[in-house]
Parts: sequence; C-alpha cells; structure tokens
Amino acid sequence: MKKFTIMAAVAAAALMTVPAVAHAEWYAGAAYSQYSVEDADLGGATGRLGYRMNPNFAIEGEGTVGVDDDQGVELNHAVGAYAVGILPIGSSGFEAHGRVGYQTVEVDTPLGDVDDDGLAYGVGVGWNATSSIGIRADYTRIQGDLDTDAISLGASFNF
Repeated sequence: MKKFTIMAAVAAAALMTVPAVAHAEWYAGAAYSQYSVEDADLGGATGRLGYRMNPNFAIEGEGTVGVDDDQGVELNHAVGAYAVGILPIGSSGFEAHGRVGYQTVEVDTPLGDVDDDGLAYGVGVGWNATSSIGIRADYTRIQGDLDTDAISLGASFNF
C-alpha cells in the first residue's frame, strides 16, 4: 500500500501541471552511477528519460544496470520514477534540482538476490552547454531496508 501511495502522489503531481505545458520538452540522459549498498560500492550504467512540463517541474524515470561489482556483491538493476523540482540559476545555463519518488534496487550477493525498494529523494545540479546538450550530477538516497546512496554523473540531451 505504501508503494502505491508514493506512486499515486508522483502521478497526481504530474497531472496537476498539465495546463502549464507551454515550456514542455523531453529530455534523456546517460550516466555512470555509483551505489553504496551497506558495505559494498557498486557501479552502474544509468539511462534516464524525463518530461519537463514547465521551467520548474519535470517527471522522470530511470533505469540502471550493474557494470562494477564489489567483493562478490553485484548490482543487477535499479529502476525509479521521480517528480523533479528545478531552480534555474541565472542565465548561464546552470540549474539546481531536487527530486522525490520511488526506486527499487536488486543486488546479487553470495547468499542470493536481495531486493530493496522505497522512498527515494535527492538533489543535483546541471549545466546546459547548448540548448540541447548538457551535463548533470545527482545524489539520491533510497530509504528501504538497506539504506542506499547513489551518486551519478552524466550527459543530458533535450529534444
């Protein structure tokens, strides 16, 4: 029930902004993400797809597949959905963002697979070098049974 409530809140927030679609644009991204799960540091390749409804709000989904393991612990995949608040910083293309949503993470350990999911929230910064290409850095915390942290750095593409 908790998972459903979080996803419903993200969907409701997205629908409330539909009338303000004048600035709407899609964006995609590719990043390297470093997950800290308990005592293991795991790397992953992350893909992100989002829809910016106005200059200050977007919704996005992301998926990660593991590419780097630690002491027999391996990231199988992670999937998340977020509502994103955006704050442009001046006219130089910089912006800060905060996001909240839901994420699930599956980790393979010597004792078997471990699934963890829960509320996820974080902050980040981005810089648009051009109107269609930028870079983005994020920190995200997943509040599940295994409090997990993730840091990512990658490219973003607006279209």
